Amino acid sequence: MIAEGLIERSLNHLLRQSPGAAEALVRHAGAGVRFELTLARFDFRIADDGCFSEAVVEAPDAIIRPTAALVARLPFFGRDALRQADFSGDPALLATLDRVFKQLNWDVEADLAPWVGDIAAHRLHAFGHDALAGASRVFSALGHNAGEYMVEEAGMMARHVDVTRFNREVDALADDAARLEARLRRLETGDA
Repeated sequence: MIAEGLIERSLNHLLRQSPGAAEALVRHAGAGVRFELTLARFDFRIADDGCFSEAVVEAPDAIIRPTAALVARLPFFGRDALRQADFSGDPALLATLDRVFKQLNWDVEADLAPWVGDIAAHRLHAFGHDALAGASRVFSALGHNAGEYMVEEAGMMARHVDVTRFNREVDALADDAARLEARLRRLETGDA
């Protein structure tokens, strides 16, 4: 299948770019790993060299179900890859995969350099990094501003201090009601 081949090549490319990553998987050679997406399932075996290879796996040793957040970040994996996924299977294999995925790091400059040269690759990478950081700041500010509008202007959400005060008042009212109920019981029984 085309998608499995693309995933295999991408994962193996990242493994080769990250020193020691493939070597860590060598002890799990032959183990089956299944990536279950919503619409598709991709099965791989860990080869003798620690890389992934397409394979039909009847009973996988590890199953990884990426969440939407992980799929969106797939090209950049990052340090918390498996935190963004549901997983089950052999704990030793999953721990190794977690360590390996955490150290995967895409060397964008090295991949761009043969096409555009070292200097242009460096500048393109820096531009892309700055653009992503800028987009992150914009979306963060947009979220903050939308939240502030919902609370302050539209009155659609309560402010944190108002919720805290309300909870405190409800707790005080519940305590007062409990004391009143206890006093009424004492009055009814003639203990007061």
